[in-house]
Amino acid sequence: MKSDSLTISYLRAHLENLVSEGQMAQRFGLDFTPAQLVEGMESTLLDIIRTSLPLENLLNTSDLIFHAEGPAVRDATPRLSAFNWLSVTAERALRMLSGALFDLSDRDERALRKALDLRLTGMAPGSLYLGFALATPEADLVPADDEPVFARVREAVRRLPGLTDAIGDESVLPNAAELIPDAAERDAAFNALLRMSPTGRNGIHTLDMTSPGQSRGSLSQRERVVLREAIRRPKLANHKTGTFTGFVRGLDLDLHRLTLREVSGVGSLRCVVPALDKAKAQQAIGEYVRVSGQYESDRQGRPRLLLADSITPLPRPTQVEMQT
Repeated sequence: MKSDSLTISYLRAHLENLVSEGQMAQRFGLDFTPAQLVEGMESTLLDIIRTSLPLENLLNTSDLIFHAEGPAVRDATPRLSAFNWLSVTAERALRMLSGALFDLSDRDERALRKALDLRLTGMAPGSLYLGFALATPEADLVPADDEPVFARVREAVRRLPGLTDAIGDESVLPNAAELIPDAAERDAAFNALLRMSPTGRNGIHTLDMTSPGQSRGSLSQRERVVLREAIRRPKLANHKTGTFTGFVRGLDLDLHRLTLREVSGVGSLRCVVPALDKAKAQQAIGEYVRVSGQYESDRQGRPRLLLADSITPLPRPTQVEMQT
């Protein structure tokens, strides 16, 4: 590349000056000629540049960068199965997180999902690096008042590496609430991290993450075990008990989650239903229900995440009843 030759020329000139003056040879006790030194340094520097420049490009263009390590990605030709696992898993997890945030924003989740444009920003050598970015949606696909939701999704994606700091050896730590104060968004983010945590079956043992302006994070089979238990029955901070009614949306049968929409005085409420029956849950999509249990509110006092003890189907209310 042009940048390679320019950088090499610059460094080579300085190295030649050092060698010609004898400073390098005297300092390191070298017993080969200056020309050999320059040639060896040129080769080494070129290797470094070929590795660092693609990685630098990822850092400048990505919202989230994954670095996978393990026997399947140790050399310059990673296993295709490992590459596929990482790319497919990352896409599914980021789409799941985005869909949850769309639902919680009281927006048309289906329409916004169609407009969501995830891009692979590139690869870099050194185990396996992959970068992902959320492209700005086309103006004709997203109404102007929906644009802030995509900015919110991008922010949530970039916070994922830092959230791994809240995964302790045996449980999720209390500082998770400080990292993401909104309990519903925090729950959705932990679900995304669980989906991305390596199982080890694909030859990937650890997955490091980096995003602009955030500290690095790491996921392994240990974090996967902790997250699975934490998500099964999340701990609620300063919880209260209540009953809410609304329409079932955003159903995730695997994680026993659903979103209750059009909840009076609340808007959208993310619900954890441990005893969720898959057959009945599928039939409940779009239906009007009542849920009861413990919930956590945001800083404004609005209920955001509910651990449901019961869910009861109700007759669909009339338009007049909904307005009163």
